[in-house]
Amino acid sequence: MAWSLKLFTVRSIPVRIHFTFLLIMAWAAYRGFADSHGAGMLASVGFMEAFVILLFACVVLHELAHALVAQLFGLAVQDITLWPLGGVARMARMPESPFQEFTISAAGPAMNILLTIALGGLLLIWAGQYVGATLLTNPALFARVILDGADGRSLLAVLVFNNALLAMFNLIPAFPMDGGRMLRAALAMFTPYVRATQAASWVAQIVAVAMVVAAFASPGLLALALVGLLVFFAAGVERQRATMEGEVRGVCVHHILQPIGRQLHPVDTLAHVASHQLHSLQTVYLVVDGGRLVGMLTRESALDGLRRHGSDARVGHVMNRDFLQVRPTDALSAARDQMAQRRARTAVVVENGEVLGTLSENDIVRLNELLRAFPGLLAGE
Repeated sequence: MAWSLKLFTVRSIPVRIHFTFLLIMAWAAYRGFADSHGAGMLASVGFMEAFVILLFACVVLHELAHALVAQLFGLAVQDITLWPLGGVARMARMPESPFQEFTISAAGPAMNILLTIALGGLLLIWAGQYVGATLLTNPALFARVILDGADGRSLLAVLVFNNALLAMFNLIPAFPMDGGRMLRAALAMFTPYVRATQAASWVAQIVAVAMVVAAFASPGLLALALVGLLVFFAAGVERQRATMEGEVRGVCVHHILQPIGRQLHPVDTLAHVASHQLHSLQTVYLVVDGGRLVGMLTRESALDGLRRHGSDARVGHVMNRDFLQVRPTDALSAARDQMAQRRARTAVVVENGEVLGTLSENDIVRLNELLRAFPGLLAGE
């Protein structure tokens, strides 16, 4: 992923950190400085930086719980990326059953609950039962220890509190939180997936509006308003995505594959491709050498090649040699999942060794637009 740095890999899952994560580190340093009141500034800043790093280590464990359970169900996980607002585990495709989605979604909050119990037990051992229990039950003392203590026990107490908060927050029945996906999965056990998603998304948007109202009713809760807006729009996106899923159900690749069109040879120049583009809407070119398919060139790759290497560059220098192949009888949803897993925007449609055409993301988008305008378009196919 662009603008991200790979940290490590767990069970073939790369864990990355987005460069915008530096914003939260800068915020932590500022909070540490502001709360130090001139005394113990380095300790206060170090406390806040350590808190952010350890909290996001818990976020990584949360996302790994999702990812490892997904792998148990045979789902490929592309990567885990840390952002300033949390982490995201990207799966190549959606779970096949409501039970799988519910279990995968529940794994994250379950990890935070386990961390809360484990870290809470460690706090009681380290700080003493009375002190530890007081920290967790007396909000005033808890806040004072956070601001004035700045030691290991205070750090542990803050982690216990925040893991409990993460578990509760993620169980809110609203997309994109895990609770929203758990609600959708539970509804999908009794109603079609699209209808379940629509119902869950409406619940999420009601919760989002409540968050925004609560934020304006209580000054100082700007972050809650921002979260509410994020939830509101995320729920709408999820509803739209599910509707698109329902529209293409039963559609096969052969319904929208594009004909082969103009073919290229590896020694053709990019100037030749650009000249053809003046009079053609073709976006994907098959590259053939001696009657054998050796590569594929998209319009985007040709334009990038022109910018990088000039018009005299050869097609063979910029073409994609490792391309995805699908069959015309494959379900369109399955082909799209393969494209997502391979991060391929285009696939070649092949049957019994014969190339029939191509399939691209643009073709799928175009189909969805047509089906929304004319739902019965493929009824007679």
